[in-house]
Amino acid sequence: MPCVSKRQPVVVHIQATVPWEAAQAPLDGHWFGVCRPLNLNAVGDTWAEFQECANEAIQLLLEDLLSTGELEAYLHSNGWRTTAALPAPGTKVRFDLPITVQRKSRLDKLVAVGA
Repeated sequence: MPCVSKRQPVVVHIQATVPWEAAQAPLDGHWFGVCRPLNLNAVGDTWAEFQECANEAIQLLLEDLLSTGELEAYLHSNGWRTTAALPAPGTKVRFDLPITVQRKSRLDKLVAVGA
């Protein structure tokens, strides 16, 4: 039986830190979070699921920008850099972009100002 090799993703390290804010729902314990700079949100039944969802949201955003050829300009506009050249669109990529999460005491603290 031939060995089928799976294509390993190219890891792209981005020198930046993305801030998130998160709060836990008091009644059911679900976690909700927002990343205002990237206009993303994430939810999870647990803290670990919330973090996974937040990372997935960032991954999908950056994959989309790479596929449309907009990622380099996007990184530059945010003052971010990669440690190596970006791969060609269509390359299987995993982005390494650190996040920080500030825990809020109440869900209403996550509502955008002026919303």
